[in-house]
Amino acid sequence: TYTWTEDALNTTTYATSENGTKITNQLSCADPNLYEGVDETVTWLSRSDWNGTLPTETVKLTLTELLKKDLQEVRYDAADYESVEMPTLGAKNGVKLYDMIGLDYNDPKWDELLDQMTFDEMNSLIGDAFHWTMPVKSVEAPGTRDENGPQGLTASLLGNDKSQLTATAFTSEDVMAATFNTEIMTEIGKVIGNNCLEANIACLYGPGNNIHRTPYGGRNFEYYSEDGFLSGMMSAYEVAAIQDKGVHVVMKHFALNDCEQDRIGLGVWVNEQAAREVYLKAFQAPVEVGNANGVMIAYTRWGAVWSGGNYGLVTGILRNEWGCDGMVITDNVLTQYVNGPDGVMAGVSIYDAMMSFVTDTLPKYKNDPVIVTAMREACHHNLYAIANSCGMNGVGADTTIKVIRPTIVAAVITVARVSGILFVLGLILWILGARKLRKTEQYKAYKDFKKAQKAAKKAQKAN
Repeated sequence: TYTWTEDALNTTTYATSENGTKITNQLSCADPNLYEGVDETVTWLSRSDWNGTLPTETVKLTLTELLKKDLQEVRYDAADYESVEMPTLGAKNGVKLYDMIGLDYNDPKWDELLDQMTFDEMNSLIGDAFHWTMPVKSVEAPGTRDENGPQGLTASLLGNDKSQLTATAFTSEDVMAATFNTEIMTEIGKVIGNNCLEANIACLYGPGNNIHRTPYGGRNFEYYSEDGFLSGMMSAYEVAAIQDKGVHVVMKHFALNDCEQDRIGLGVWVNEQAAREVYLKAFQAPVEVGNANGVMIAYTRWGAVWSGGNYGLVTGILRNEWGCDGMVITDNVLTQYVNGPDGVMAGVSIYDAMMSFVTDTLPKYKNDPVIVTAMREACHHNLYAIANSCGMNGVGADTTIKVIRPTIVAAVITVARVSGILFVLGLILWILGARKLRKTEQYKAYKDFKKAQKAAKKAQKAN
């Protein structure tokens, strides 16, 4: 083993990230000793005093008012933000997504392109992405297909076409990590990338980068190791090879999704040092070393705050410190607290959802320039990822996008509308029928009978 002696406290070497961003605390909401919403304090287990810091009883936290607020399904409050001007919508600048290929994320031309989008297009691109991205006509952006694949592209979900069923299924990620062989990981990444190209997949939901907290973890086969550094470096080589093929990746599940049972809504309390040295380290190397440009957000909460609504995690660390400019997608939307407003304000850009309440919720903020501005930035991340991916294969300078509605979707919408009309019609007929009934002699006789019956019961009770 290698040993060294640290002669003095070093406050400079790790004071900034690889891209030069100053590193500050971003995760205090998950540390009871720093989070203002908890009255109690805890003693963190320390290697330097193992016996003296080992917990002897369960920690109990009081449900304070701030804790209740942060546990709400939607935490966004316009009063917490400075006012901004409503961004431009629906401009006719003549810029296409094809023109943005290869441009830097901060290139001013992006503003011209984003000005062209309508609110409905932004809402669709952000909130309707169940294994796909929706096309955007105003900027001639194609729709794409996205798919799972922590251990290789999940080809069995892609249909019966023979060419789509040739994807390679690899061994579990823990076995990959046990090889300590980065060359193998590069070759695995090449194969997965080629499989995605063959199946017209632009984005891979994987690999899995969470940590093995126990040998019995429900998804240990999709995660590399109990060691954050090993997980990160093995993933970095795989991710780099996949992205060299033009397939962008969203590593999952960011972060603290280190168990399967009860992961929806689970509140994890952890200090920032442990989070950065263990749980986030597995995601950091793929971004900074492997050029990964996206993650899939976990269901878990940091303390009381949903991962996707945690600005310090998504924007402070992932976006700013690590320099990740691509998609940040939610896991499949199965719960109300995975919501539109909190997500886009924190840095989430797209929702793994189909006809969900996300696209129903965001329009409620159509006149809120703070939310609309955040939605615009979310679309910026999404379109940047698509523009620099194989999703643009076959798209040229003169390509035009025709947005069509699949037959099954059109049929469902038609059935829903007809059912609604029939319900309203039935309700009207029932009301008219009831009014007509009240005018009949039979109804009057019935009412007289009920009145006499009531009077008889009253008299019997009095006797």
